[in-house]
Amino acid sequence: MRTRIAVVASAAIAVALPATAGAATKTVDAGTPRGDQRSFERYDADVNAFFPSTVTIRVGDSVRFRPMRFHNVDIPAKGEGPVPTFAPNGQKVAGAVDPAGVPYWFNGLDVIGPNPAVFAPGSWGKKVSYNGTARVQSGAPTGPKTKPMTVRFTKAGSVTYFCDIHPGMKGTVRVRARRAKAPSARADARAKKEQVARALRRAKEAAAVRPEDKTTVLLGSAAPGGVESFRFFPSRLTVKVGDAVTFRMSRGSREAHTATAGPGSPQDRDSFLGKLIGSFEGPAPDPAVIYPSDPPSGAAQLTPTSHGNGFYNSGVLDSLRASPLPESNTVRIAEAGTYTFYCAIHPFMKGTVVAE
Repeated sequence: MRTRIAVVASAAIAVALPATAGAATKTVDAGTPRGDQRSFERYDADVNAFFPSTVTIRVGDSVRFRPMRFHNVDIPAKGEGPVPTFAPNGQKVAGAVDPAGVPYWFNGLDVIGPNPAVFAPGSWGKKVSYNGTARVQSGAPTGPKTKPMTVRFTKAGSVTYFCDIHPGMKGTVRVRARRAKAPSARADARAKKEQVARALRRAKEAAAVRPEDKTTVLLGSAAPGGVESFRFFPSRLTVKVGDAVTFRMSRGSREAHTATAGPGSPQDRDSFLGKLIGSFEGPAPDPAVIYPSDPPSGAAQLTPTSHGNGFYNSGVLDSLRASPLPESNTVRIAEAGTYTFYCAIHPFMKGTVVAE
């Protein structure tokens, strides 16, 4: 997820390791390789994948994970899996009211925030060792100058690792015996180049998608291999007053999105939307940006005065089968006008619905 969340919590477990003479080190990019990113920008796309997705090394060799944009590297202990991006913090929502002063329906539910196990400082910039008995967690990158994490693998076997920030994003390190053969650096570079080329073709296809239902707006467009186009599809939709518009995640997406409307803009931090969306930068986002603005039992009604100021929020959506989050939310446009929607997680994503 390309957000600016900052969370302070306990550090992930990592074991400091001195350099080992004679051991080889291979490099994996966590996210679209920096030199290829501009090629994807023409489609407003990025790739939630590791490049190359599979590397083969020998016992005692290392993998240097380089952070590209907003990804972490989570190498679980044997038998364990990734951890959730968001999690309850042990508190309940209390006293939350909308701009009209009416209590929100989600009072009494869990306060949801970024999981400290993912976003706490971890092992970026460090050299650590992995033998399958303890999790290695990079933590979230702190900015464009975040330094790589180098992991030395000391036991043979196949190791699957994850980006917890983008569920479904994973890679594999195959650790062979010390005297076994491993692919050359040239072979690895060729595999990486081919993976980038496939992703770029898919990004072009993703950017051309159009929903079949004339009252559906896709929040982003996903393609195999972690490809994501960060647009509303369509970016402008015209409906009749009374029509119900459904905001839906793209199948296979490794992202989370919202459709959020109200006065102001993400760029104006003094506005209603600016403050609401800006809360993602804090340790505990406003529950009104996490939960839907209206009870999930029926379609919300949107007018320029909804909740006192024209507020509507789909809540955080994703398309993961194992996730408790919904994949869609529907709102009925009850009054003529032009309504602008943003993704609160990716505020550069913007769409418009015109009701006539």
